[in-house]
This record gives sequence, C-alpha cells and structure tokens, in this order.
Amino acid sequence: MNKLLPAPVFDEISRHLRQSGRRAHRDWVANEANEDSLTGAVFADFRTRRTRRVYADGQEWLWRVTTRKFGSGGKNSEERLTGADGIIEVEIRHKPTGQVERKALLVQAKKLWSAKNKKLFEQVSEMEKLAPGSSTAIDYSPNGYIGIDGRSVFAAAGDRRSVEGTAELPLGDFLADRFLVCEVGLRGLYYEPRRRMLHLPAAPERPEAVAFLIHERMRIEVVEDFGA
Repeated sequence: MNKLLPAPVFDEISRHLRQSGRRAHRDWVANEANEDSLTGAVFADFRTRRTRRVYADGQEWLWRVTTRKFGSGGKNSEERLTGADGIIEVEIRHKPTGQVERKALLVQAKKLWSAKNKKLFEQVSEMEKLAPGSSTAIDYSPNGYIGIDGRSVFAAAGDRRSVEGTAELPLGDFLADRFLVCEVGLRGLYYEPRRRMLHLPAAPERPEAVAFLIHERMRIEVVEDFGA
C-alpha cells in the first residue's frame, strides 16, 4: 500500500503500528487464558481513539484504526475449516474518484508456540490453499508478540524451531514492514461480516467469495478527502 499512499500518510500509519505493537503484550496477564481473548486485546491496542488528519500534496487524508468483534462460532464454526481467528484489513477510499482499494491478512493465533503444532500447520495450510499469501501466525508470549507469515509456517511444517529467523518480526514491525508494504496479505481480500463472506482476489478457478466466520477484525481505514 506504500505506492497508494503519500509518504507522510504511510509513515504516520507505520509509526503508529510500530508503537502500538511494542506495548501490545502488556495485556498478556489479563488475557492469557485463551487465544481469542489475546487477539481481541491486541487488536484493541492498535485502535486509534480518534481520526487522524494528514496533509500531503494539497490533499487532506484521514485515517484511523478500528476493531470489531463478530462473536465466537460454536460447534459449526468455520474456523475448523479455515483456521482464521481474525483478519487485518486496509481500506483506502478516494473521495475525488470514488475508487476503493482493499487488502487483508488472515490471522491464526497461537499462545507460547515453541515446537511442532500440527493443528496450526493444518489451519495455515487451509488458508494458503484458499488464497496463497493471505495468512499469518501470531505467536503470543509474555515477552512479546511475533508475526510470522503463513508461507514460512507452512515451509516449517508448523514447527516453531524450523521457522527461518528472517520470517519473524515483532508484531508492530511485521505489520509496518511486511503487511503495509504488501510483502504479505492480498489486495482485493476483505470480509463482509453481515453475510459472513470472505471476498477473494480474482484468480482462475477461484470463487469470488466463500462462506467464512471470523471472530475479530482490525481495519486500517484511510480516506483521501477533497483538496484542503
């Protein structure tokens, strides 16, 4: 998304992601009981309390980070099929043209991941089969939260000890340096919660959307307003 945003806007959002990521693990003690609670608390740490304004090249840009909880799925939850605990989206709206651009990253959370985890491997495999490059694992521990792209999890067969060191970053840095610059995640991927549908980027022999249940969403919303 760095090519779609002016440098001042991109830099401010990146800075926010890094700073929020550094303090995210402070909620570990209160939420360590389960991964869903941790994911919701982490997303909330990235949320902005107000809309930010940035001026670049004579245009006013507005941005904020929002979160939303969609509820747990029960015994028929789609998580068993897709492995998605959450989704992180970017949505850029250009008021002068009406154009909307989206990208997203599906999230699978693991707590104190230290060895081989067959379930994580299967969950990430399902997400990557659905949309290659769409997934990430977040490893929660009291010392910090780490983002690892799904392809690296798959290559390591779900074994934390086999993950390449270059594949993992502190969560805030992972979002700023890999997700925001489009090294991970997919453009055109987004979630429609009312219908519980995941919309997929166009590709041969791939459906436009699939039924999907996601528990938590974090969205970076950016609006290019009319000239200042």
